[in-house]
Parts: sequence; C-alpha cells; structure tokens
Amino acid sequence: MKLGIDFGTTRTVVAAVQDGRYPVACFQAGDALADHVPGFAARTDAGVVFGADAAAHGVPQRLVRSIKRVASRIAPDERVEGLGLTALELVTEYVRALRRALVESSNLDLDPAEPLEAMVAVPASASARQRYVTLEAFRAAGIEVLGMINEPTAAAIEYAHRDLRQLGPRSPKRSLVVYDLGGGTFDASTISLAGQRFELIASDGIGQLGGDDFDVEILVLALETLGIDPATVDVSNATALLERCRQAKEGLGANSRRLLVDLSDLVPGAEPAILPVAELYARCQPHVERTLECLDRLLGDLPFGGRELAAIYVAGGSAVFPPVLRSLRQRHARKIKLAPLPHAATAVGLAVAADPDAGVFVREATTRHVGVWREGADGREKIFDPLVAKDDLPQSDEPLVVQRRYQPAHRVGHLRFVECTRLGAHGDPVGELTPLGEVLFPYDPHLADRDLREHAAQRTADLAGHEIVETYTYGRDGRVSVVIENRTRGHRREYRLGESPRSARAAHSSA
Repeated sequence: MKLGIDFGTTRTVVAAVQDGRYPVACFQAGDALADHVPGFAARTDAGVVFGADAAAHGVPQRLVRSIKRVASRIAPDERVEGLGLTALELVTEYVRALRRALVESSNLDLDPAEPLEAMVAVPASASARQRYVTLEAFRAAGIEVLGMINEPTAAAIEYAHRDLRQLGPRSPKRSLVVYDLGGGTFDASTISLAGQRFELIASDGIGQLGGDDFDVEILVLALETLGIDPATVDVSNATALLERCRQAKEGLGANSRRLLVDLSDLVPGAEPAILPVAELYARCQPHVERTLECLDRLLGDLPFGGRELAAIYVAGGSAVFPPVLRSLRQRHARKIKLAPLPHAATAVGLAVAADPDAGVFVREATTRHVGVWREGADGREKIFDPLVAKDDLPQSDEPLVVQRRYQPAHRVGHLRFVECTRLGAHGDPVGELTPLGEVLFPYDPHLADRDLREHAAQRTADLAGHEIVETYTYGRDGRVSVVIENRTRGHRREYRLGESPRSARAAHSSA
C-alpha cells in the first residue's frame, strides 16, 4: 500500500492512497479512535515503548514528548539522555512501532506481510542530518521511501488537489504561500502551482518553534497563578505537565475567555489554575510575531507584487491556536485560507504525491545555505566558502552539483561544513546554524594511512602542481555528499555530510 506519512513533532498522521481517495488513518487507542500516533517514547521497566503506549504510561521513568524535536537537536549517533538509544535508533524504533500500529490497530486493511511505500515529509528548514535520520529510520523500519517532500509543499499539493478547477491553465493564480505551524517547527514557503507541477521556489522558517512553546507559556503562567516556584516542581514531571497544558490548550475556542489547567495530580497541593486567556495570548504573541516576520519576508519577495498569489494557506496543528489565526487574519484578511484539516493537510498532500495516477510533479529549491570553513593562506585565518545557496532551484530533475578546483597549500585539507538559514552582510553564516561535520583529506597521498590531525596544520610547497577537485552533490532528498580527489595522484574519498557528530563519514576511498 502507498501512504503519505507526516512524521510530526507531537503527532504523526498517515493518509492512504485508495482508488483516488486519500483517507486519514485512525488508530485504536484504548476505548477511543485517534487520527494520529503521538510522537512519544517512554523508558519503562520492560524497555522503551512508543506512541499511544508511551502516552498511556502515566509518569514513566523517562518520557520524550517530542521524538522529532529531540532527535533533530543532536547528531544521529549521539545518545538520547535517559533512553539508551541514539537519535537514529530512537526514530527507527518509533517508525517500527508506527508500522505495527498501522497493521494491528488502524482502520486500514493491511496484511502484516504487505509492503508499505510512503512519501515522507520533513520541515522545509530541516538540516541534512535531520533528513538523513528520517530517511534511514523509515528504510530500517521496513517502509520504502518513495520520496521526501518538504511539509509546506505537501500542504500545497493537498490544497491544489481540492481546488484544482480554480487553478486551471487559464487561472492567473499561479503561486501559493503556505504558513505551516506544527508542534515543534514553523515553515513558510512560496510554491508555484502552474499545471500539476509543484515547485518550491522560496522558503523561510524557524526550526525550533511551534505548539510546544505555547505549552511552556501555559505552564509558566499556571505556576505563577498558583504561586508555585517552578524551581520546586519535580523535573521528572515536566513532560507530563506540558502534556496536560497541551490538552487544555486544544480545548480553547475563538471566544474562550479563561483556560482551566488542572495540575493537582502532578503537583502536590496544587489547585486547578484558571488562566485569563488575554494574558496567555499576550505571552504567546512574541512567538507568533516571529512566524509573521518570516511570512512577511516571503510575501515581500513575491513576483508581480503578489498579483498571482492564490492564497496564504494555513496548515499545521498549532495554526488553529486562536492568537495565531487572529494575527494572520488581522494582517492578511481575505488572503487567509485555513486547511479543512490543518493537522492532516501535509499527510493528505503526501498521499496525493504518492499516487502515480494523480500526475503530480514536485521540484523543490534548496532550503538552507551549505558552506565550508577553509584554512586561510596564513594557516590561522578561516575563510567561509558558500557552496549551495538557499532557494537555488535545480534546472532539471537531477541533483545540484557544485565543484571546487585548486592547488593545495597544506599537506592535509581541514574542512568544516555547516548549514545555516541566512548569510550575513559579509557572506558568513548566520541564523540557525547546524554543523555537518569535519573532513580531513590527505592532499599528500603518502599520509593516507596516518593520523591526519597531526599533519592538518602543516604547510607545504611540494604539492603546488597537484590538482584537487571537490565535487558536491545536493540530493533531491536534501542530503549532501562530497567527493574529494587529488587528480594528479588518482587518490579520492567520498564523504556523506551530516551523518556523524564530529567528522563526516567516509563512504568510499581509493588510490
């Protein structure tokens, strides 16, 4: 069966491809049905459990409330505190649990041996290592990945699928701006809608902002209202407290004036807290403003003054939080169009993209700058070389390929790779920065089997006639690899960036 899987921060939503329809999967959770699987992991005496099992475990010895957010903050082979699993292992085991839930407790008619194929989403602002972890985890869990699409692009596909007649060949509305606010990430993207071709042409976003941050504001205000010093609260209860705040938040309506948050069973001696909604919204507004700044930057760059804009399409489970919708409508009025199922729009769009009969074509621009710090000529100064620019759009369906050629001044090349959301005035990386690892390449092939760090700073004139070629490939899934060659001596190594915390992993070498 073909699926669209939106691996979210607080919940994962799955939509299926069924004869031109794209129903959202429901899961049995106790005596009720849920249209998602919680993004939880819990350490219990019997081991680590996931999803609904973790959510139902009460207050476990260790609970991760947002697997995706936790895994994105560390390198793939770093261990998650308290769980005994690396980031990659954590996501892999969660996806395995999701696969079991689809077979054993969902409303989809699946045979345990039936192969599953899926289009999978990642945030537009996702780093290369986050994309690597997602792709490898799904593959290791036995789900074939048909492709990876940025979450706002998937939401745009869902929008166009429903409103296709309004977006025909003669329609002047050829672009869509998606405002996608989830549990842990915010993305804003401009997407071309010409024909059935979906091209992400610009993006902005915040990798660590979402509904989780609103939950923190609710908890802080509740403790203040009860006169409880946060320092006196048992930190082992923090996740359960935030989950209680999330549940209260999701009961808010547009006309709510007060919010009841009952923490009495989690904080000894606490009474239920009644929070003034106006005060809560005021505290959350700075987070909302950060998302609006990203949105405004995209809208300011629209061609033709925005005359071809079909709508600002609002998706993501946290977008329905009242101060978010209120702020959007105050600024952009009739341009705002809320997804019918904000939390499921991405999954449905992914399912449409997974359906070969839907005829969808997706081409996405790069969503982050990728560059490398190099040793300067004096051996002390560090020079930043931007390799792939954010919003570069491939000219074909092939990956982006960038080359650098030079003659070395050192015996060993010491390259430090990073991704960032913006470049400063002098071309240096700013904004959200993610290390992709370090590479030590022996320009001098005689050092290939030596400890390269001992020779990294050694300058030499002996290699002046040697040609070094670096070939970077930015894949359609957002992952980056580099082949470095000493073409004069026929020595080469290939590295995959973002897969290791300290040094890029060597995938292949030859002499």
